[in-house]
Amino acid sequence: MDFKILGPIEVRTSRGRPIALGRRKQRVLLAALLLNTDKAIPSRRMLDWLWGEHAPATAQSNLYTYISALRKVLDSPSRIEAGPNGYLLRVTPGEVDVTLFEDLAAQGQQALSAGRHDVALERLTRALCLWRGESVLEELPLPTPLRCEAARLERLRATVVDASLEARLALGQHDEMLADLEALTRRDPLNERLRTQLMLALYRSGRRADALTIYQGARMTLAAEVGIDPGPDLVRMHQRILADDPALTPPPAVAARRAPAELPIGPAAFTGRAAEITRLRTMLTSASGATAISAITGAAGVGKSALAVHVAHQVAGRFADGRLYVDLHDSTPGVAPLNPADVLARLLRSLGDDTAGRPDVDEAAARFRSLTDGRHLLLLLDNARDAAQVRPLLPASPTCRVLVTARRMLTSLDAASHFRLGVMAEDETSTLLGRLIGEERVAAEQRAARAIVRLCAGLPLAIRIAAARLIARPGLPLRALADRLAVEDHRLSELQADGQAVRACFMMSYRSLDAESSRMFRMVSLLDGVAISVAAAAALADRSEPRTADLLDHLAEAQLLEAHGHDRYRMHDLLRLFARERARAEGTEEDQALAVWRARREVWTPPAQPATYMTASRPARGKSSLFAARFD
Repeated sequence: MDFKILGPIEVRTSRGRPIALGRRKQRVLLAALLLNTDKAIPSRRMLDWLWGEHAPATAQSNLYTYISALRKVLDSPSRIEAGPNGYLLRVTPGEVDVTLFEDLAAQGQQALSAGRHDVALERLTRALCLWRGESVLEELPLPTPLRCEAARLERLRATVVDASLEARLALGQHDEMLADLEALTRRDPLNERLRTQLMLALYRSGRRADALTIYQGARMTLAAEVGIDPGPDLVRMHQRILADDPALTPPPAVAARRAPAELPIGPAAFTGRAAEITRLRTMLTSASGATAISAITGAAGVGKSALAVHVAHQVAGRFADGRLYVDLHDSTPGVAPLNPADVLARLLRSLGDDTAGRPDVDEAAARFRSLTDGRHLLLLLDNARDAAQVRPLLPASPTCRVLVTARRMLTSLDAASHFRLGVMAEDETSTLLGRLIGEERVAAEQRAARAIVRLCAGLPLAIRIAAARLIARPGLPLRALADRLAVEDHRLSELQADGQAVRACFMMSYRSLDAESSRMFRMVSLLDGVAISVAAAAALADRSEPRTADLLDHLAEAQLLEAHGHDRYRMHDLLRLFARERARAEGTEEDQALAVWRARREVWTPPAQPATYMTASRPARGKSSLFAARFD
């Protein structure tokens, strides 16, 4: 969610939809909370701000009503917390434009003091672009305490404007900034600092006489309006121009360095994942003493890349030095994973290092760390193979943030936060289908739409492929696709469209397994049910339980199984169909029947002791039902 108060108050959802904020006092209340984010405001103070000395007898109940209404429009009751010290608005870093403005302003001032004028100008310009009006909370009447805080921000804006003009002059942009300086001077004729900068810009543009005229105008205006003479800085600039001081010679113009903006287009109709988005945004935008690394892992097709790109776009404004993106191609069919040396060469080029030749990995990594030191950069490494591929690509500066997606857990990366992404809830996948094919089409065949969602089993890739097939054939009834997906042996074949296929996505993970792990993957699929125990899997594969536990853990690390308790594992429905396909292609029916018989013999319990048992599954369509067993 985005909260904006640098101009008229405005709140938008994470998808950019504006939110209606209701009556005036309700908007003032939200403004007060936004000017005091993460600080508790006593209700007594809120009453004073809203009504002053003329609070009605119903003021307290009215305050409760406004708080309740705000929680409703923000669609998050936990946003506004009521505690012993008052009410508090919870926001994540980067959600409020004021926070971002102050961060960029501080970065720009620091860069200006260090003589890094190009960096300073970029930060300061981005800070000023956040303003959508001339004043904070424009057109919203505020009580005096809040008006003081708004005035502080407006003074800071004036300071940022002044600093950006100084940076532009240092970069030799005097010709381009004349119009801006003249407009600012007309608006604030008593501002001697602006007059000084305008004189310097005119002089450097070859307009010496005009620069001296500005001084005479300033002297007369100051005398007439406030009865004072020009200050020492303005007088000194006048004297230096009269003397044609060589130090006033303009520096060579420096082209502004353009920050890389390499993020791919965000996924259309992105849906859900609210908790994951909040957590990732917090990690990527919070202050940290070291480079923050956030690793998103999950099964093939679960939406890791879509989530990463979506969040990266949301926080992009916090990274004034650029957003870098590389697809490391661990999961691209027919493409080998990228070599770290090649990736570093590309990243160095993006940052302006065009050194000829390809250095070795260690040298390139050191150069990359030097170039990124002190810069506010976001690096998105998509589809990583393993930690070894990622490690040389990491910056060392605490001002940088790294977002990585991978199928396998990258547990050996130091100081990384790990986010395991599961399948989507059914209501989220229903919403996603409606956004992709149109709500009207879903409403016309609600039962068929629910069937499609259920058969896609919460996998975003499957939903998007199903939607692509429906979009390609506007006249195709949803029921027709649902009926096709209902046939287990045909389901994976139906889930492919326009170069995307669930089966091909799974195959990339499967091919990375060793022979014994792939055999275990196939064996586990022969049992239906929610979860399988280590004992049942050991019987299926005819292996010892310790060895079986190792193999099941390996499959879980490869995101082909999910650990369910300390000794149970479960397999996604679509992965189960894929595994059975591989079992039919790579084994015999006799071997599979024998495996199921072993599992039954090992874990079956007589009805008198019904703690754990196995029964034959209901007949299913296709050959896979011949050997299927159910484990409850």
